[in-house]
Amino acid sequence: MTELSSKVIFIDNHKTSMRLANAEWEAIDNICKRENIKRNTLIGMINARKNSQMGLTCSVRLFSLIYYYQMLSKQHIKNTKGSNLTTPMFDAIRGII
Repeated sequence: MTELSSKVIFIDNHKTSMRLANAEWEAIDNICKRENIKRNTLIGMINARKNSQMGLTCSVRLFSLIYYYQMLSKQHIKNTKGSNLTTPMFDAIRGII
């Protein structure tokens, strides 16, 4: 059985908690490290862009799934300067709308 963990997060200076499986927290933390962004900032971005009919926890799960899918896909074309025209993070944010 997968173990769930609750963590305290801050969204727009509002304290709340979120319960995810340990592997999901690890995935979110790896995304944050890769994108050089703080967990609270990322979750705040997800919260601001999520579908109003979806809860935050579901939106975070969907975001991480889309992010890793985008990373694995070959859809990220590099421009002449070598930087991504689109990144998995922003594709995933757009995907939860």
